[in-house]
Amino acid sequence: MPRFVSSRSSIALIFLAATALALPTAGAQAVHVYQTTPDLLEALSERATLHFSGSGAAATEPIIPVDDARRFQEIDGFGASLTDSAAWLFAKKLPSAQTDSAFKMLFGRKDGIALNILRQPVGSSDLAVTFYSFDDLCEQTSKACTTPPGVSDPNLEHFSLAHDQEYILPLLKKALAINPEIHVMLTPWSPPGWMKSSGSMLGSNPDTKEKSSLRPEFYSAFATYLVKTIEGYQAAGVPIWALSVQNEPLYAPPTYSGMQMHADEQAAFFGKALAPALAAAHLTPKVMAYDHNWDHPDYPETVLKDSKAGALAAGTAWHHYGGDPAVMTKFHEEFPQKDQWVTESSGGTWQHGNIFAEEARELIAVTRNWSRGYVLWALATDQNHGPVVGGCDTCRGLVTIDLSNPARPQVKPELDYYVLGHASKFLLPGAVRIASDEPAGTKLKDVAFRNPNGTVVLYTLNDGAASQDFRIGFHGKTVATTLPAGSVATFVWKP
Repeated sequence: MPRFVSSRSSIALIFLAATALALPTAGAQAVHVYQTTPDLLEALSERATLHFSGSGAAATEPIIPVDDARRFQEIDGFGASLTDSAAWLFAKKLPSAQTDSAFKMLFGRKDGIALNILRQPVGSSDLAVTFYSFDDLCEQTSKACTTPPGVSDPNLEHFSLAHDQEYILPLLKKALAINPEIHVMLTPWSPPGWMKSSGSMLGSNPDTKEKSSLRPEFYSAFATYLVKTIEGYQAAGVPIWALSVQNEPLYAPPTYSGMQMHADEQAAFFGKALAPALAAAHLTPKVMAYDHNWDHPDYPETVLKDSKAGALAAGTAWHHYGGDPAVMTKFHEEFPQKDQWVTESSGGTWQHGNIFAEEARELIAVTRNWSRGYVLWALATDQNHGPVVGGCDTCRGLVTIDLSNPARPQVKPELDYYVLGHASKFLLPGAVRIASDEPAGTKLKDVAFRNPNGTVVLYTLNDGAASQDFRIGFHGKTVATTLPAGSVATFVWKP
């Protein structure tokens, strides 16, 4: 039989399989502690239970004060993308029992980390087995093709979800059966080629470098394409929570699906085509503007300030590949009624040092800066960081499906799995961020939340090179603890 996980993860998975979300009983001042070290020798491992006591006024350790009376944004969740490549690996390369176990590890709360956001590419991305859209007018194979001039399908008579019906939609339904609270977001990397200036799904011409764009005469067709995708998914039993209309609109890649869409073009598309199409179909997904890096806040600002586009947009989707998460706090101050989400953040072979701490630091930073979600890129890749049709062949999935020995494939959780799991496993639907401070003069980073059932969750990173003693302060009492260098701990208690 194929093995499920590598030995380095066995401690964590024994813990995950043996325990549910362990919460203190009502009235107890017990603090449950779960810890991961950067070497993963401890990985979401339960530590000894702590207890709040006196104020700690005479103590010398730094204190992380937590104040559940000060509340900020509601948290929608944490997750990744079930890309075409990931779905193909789960459906085609693993025995069904092994896929079932992997999905429990990813989406279950008792046996896993309860991921609850899946950002689904509409058509192919870079992590795909082939190029495809849902309305192809030329044969899509391993290479993108160009639709012949003058060929189009404005009435979408060739629209079909057959590609996703084969293995992506069944896997989404499997995930939803494990965790019905999953939010599914749709994002196209490219419209069908015939809708674009280039006739191709590629973001730009590899030879001329000319960037592709959406032809204005097909704005209505593209809006209908998105509506039909939502309707098709929902008819298949996959509710759609959110939608963005173009992945990374300021980057037009020459080797995989993509498209340039300027801010004024997105605003016009929202107002003139998408809003009427959604209204006519009685669909109300959260429409997210932009879906690109922090370093160009002028883009979503343009969209949100447009009267028609701003009325449609629920807020802004951000990526982490450029800029600083602090821009989201400035954005919250400018647009307090609009929400924000980090919808793509990837790790890969380019990272060095304590990658676990680096990613935990970012999760803390984005949630402290008003993001309602933190979504990594690929849910799964193989041992060669694929399959990939072009683009990122160095991106790391939350889990690696190692096919080095096809007779004995292995599913191995990566460090990214634990970065998310320290939050996603313990936060319940309706959780809100609450106030907590990061002690001056230390390398401690933290963010705190309160669940609807009253439990408090404190996510803490020791970003330093030495072990750190500290206290947690709450309601006039403190509890003392120690966190090893580069490690993360989640503290859970009920007042």
